[in-house]
Amino acid sequence: MIMKKNFILFMAVVFASFSAQSCLKNENEYEKQKKVDDQILAEFVQNNAQNATRHSAGFYYEKLDGSENASLPQAGAELKKNDIVTFKYRMSLLNGALIETNWGEDNKPEKMKLMTYTVIPEALDHGVNLMKVGETYRFYIPSYLAYGSYSTEEFGPNTNFVIDIKVLGVESEEQIELAQLDSIANYIAASNEDYMELESGLYLKDSIPGTGGVPFNGSGVVIDFTRKYLDNSVIYNVEGTTLYLDRGMAVPGLEEGIKLTKEGGTSVLIMPASIGFKQSVAVLPRSARPKLFQDKIINNNVEPYSILKYVVNLKVVNL
Repeated sequence: MIMKKNFILFMAVVFASFSAQSCLKNENEYEKQKKVDDQILAEFVQNNAQNATRHSAGFYYEKLDGSENASLPQAGAELKKNDIVTFKYRMSLLNGALIETNWGEDNKPEKMKLMTYTVIPEALDHGVNLMKVGETYRFYIPSYLAYGSYSTEEFGPNTNFVIDIKVLGVESEEQIELAQLDSIANYIAASNEDYMELESGLYLKDSIPGTGGVPFNGSGVVIDFTRKYLDNSVIYNVEGTTLYLDRGMAVPGLEEGIKLTKEGGTSVLIMPASIGFKQSVAVLPRSARPKLFQDKIINNNVEPYSILKYVVNLKVVNL
């Protein structure tokens, strides 16, 4: 998905609604900023990280630690394209100011689908591909392989980053699917609530039965919905939104659930990532995700490979 050349061009291709004011306007500006970033990083590495190696894409990397390999079940395993990599990170500015970290034992690790251009900063797609399970690398990343001229509360425009990554493990999508189905089944059993299990992996509870018609293929519907994680933390609320089914306007699990809900009714849907947002886009720092979604730079506010819970009120069915 993400073009290799830079994050800014990727934004223009993948999310056409990205504001022109937040990106480099033309190739000349990109090339000028690239030269500035390259010079800044070259000088920084020369003065602070002389063991670092420059990657052909433009970032630098160095191996910090491989001694903890033996403590992980998949220690030493090499990574390959389409692996789902679980990792911890520490993200800083060149001056050492910490932006964000999930390094602690109690913090949730991140996931990314390797070499599919679905991670920001995009340099990590190439960088993590160099690693093995259990290793810790440090990456020195120019802005043109990160956020370009885009800025958030955490960092300004044209910011270069230092990111430490420790790879904890690797999974396939099939392994994640099986684990998520088990987690959902356990959650349903513990809730003592009456959910219908569907072949797709969707679980549906008719919370408030409707009395009107049921949507079918191609129907237009008006719904309210709340999107949550399985722990009931709210991701997103929408009221009175119009969807046309079978046009890719909603994730498969949500469309399937809507088609099983009568007009005027409310359903609770629980779904694995395979019928939700799948790999989504991995975002570092994690705290930048809401603003990226708000600015329509990413098309959803869901963390990669998340089990989702929807509460859907079907208000109108246009048969």
